[in-house]
Amino acid sequence: MRVLLLAVILIAQGPRLKAAQSSAAQFLNLGFGARALGMGEAYSAVADDISSVYYNPAGLASGTEGRELSFSHAFHIQDTAVSQFAFMRRPYAAAITYFSAGELEGRGPSAELTGNFTARDVAAQISRGFKLGAFDAGISGKVINQKIKSSGATSFAADAGLLYRFAGTPYSFGASLVNFGTRVKFEEESFSLPLKFKAGAAANFPSPGLLLALDLEFPDDGPAAARAGVEYKGLDSIALRLGYKTTASGQRDAILGRGFGDSASGVAGMYGFFAGAGFEYAGFKLDYALLPYGDLGTAHRFSVGMKF
Repeated sequence: MRVLLLAVILIAQGPRLKAAQSSAAQFLNLGFGARALGMGEAYSAVADDISSVYYNPAGLASGTEGRELSFSHAFHIQDTAVSQFAFMRRPYAAAITYFSAGELEGRGPSAELTGNFTARDVAAQISRGFKLGAFDAGISGKVINQKIKSSGATSFAADAGLLYRFAGTPYSFGASLVNFGTRVKFEEESFSLPLKFKAGAAANFPSPGLLLALDLEFPDDGPAAARAGVEYKGLDSIALRLGYKTTASGQRDAILGRGFGDSASGVAGMYGFFAGAGFEYAGFKLDYALLPYGDLGTAHRFSVGMKF
C-alpha cells in the first residue's frame, strides 16, 4: 500500500515536470507492440491488453483471465531494430525490450578510421496490477542496461499508473508516470532517464466497434505533446487503426528536411501520423503499424500474440 501511495504522489507531480537536459536510454520512447503504435500511442486510458506493461501497468489489475504471450519486432529507421517479448497473467506481467543500433563506423580524434563497433540497449521489467478502491493501479520495476563499444551503464527505474473505468459507460480515464529512476552514467558523465507523465481518456463503443483515445504527455526532456488514436473493429476479426502526435514546429521541420532543399515527401513525409491494422482469430493476434520519420525513413512494426 505504501508503494501505491508513493505512485499516486509521483503521478500527481507529473504536470510539474519541466524540460531539462537530453536524456539517455531514448529507446524507452520507441513504444511497445504494434496495436498501440497504430493508434499513435494514445493508450494510457485504453490499457486493456498486454501492452499495459509498457503504457500503464494499471491495466493489469482487471480484465479477461488467462495468459497472453506477445512478440514484436520493428524494422526501424537507419538500420536500427527493436525486438520485444512480453508475458502476462493478470495481475502480473514481464517484458524485455532489446534495441540494436547496428554496426557503426568508428573515428579517431583526427577523423581517422578506427574500426566498426556496435551499440545496444536492453530493458527488463516486472509489473503488477492492484485494486485501489474504485481505481485500478499498477507499478513496474525495470533494469536498464546500455552498451556502446566497450562502455556500459546500468540503471534502475519504476513506472506507476492509475486507471478508472466508469461503470456502465464506454468511458475510461488513465494516467501514468514512466521511467522514474536512477541516472545513467557512462565513464564520467551521467544522464537522466526519459521521465514522462501521461494522462488520457478513452471511449470504447462495442456496438459499432469503435475505440477513440486521447493522451497528453509531459516529458522531462522536451515539450508537451498531444496524441490521438482511433481503432475500428467492425470488419469481423480485422481492426483498422489511425493515430496522430503533435510535434514542435522546429523538430518537425528538421525531421522533414525543410530548409535543406530536399524535403521528405510521400509516406515518409507524413511524420506525426500513424497507421496500422490487426487480425485476430481463436486467440491468435497479428498486428502491424506504420511510422513515418521524414528524411530518416519509415519504420515498420510487427507483433504476434497468443492468448491461452
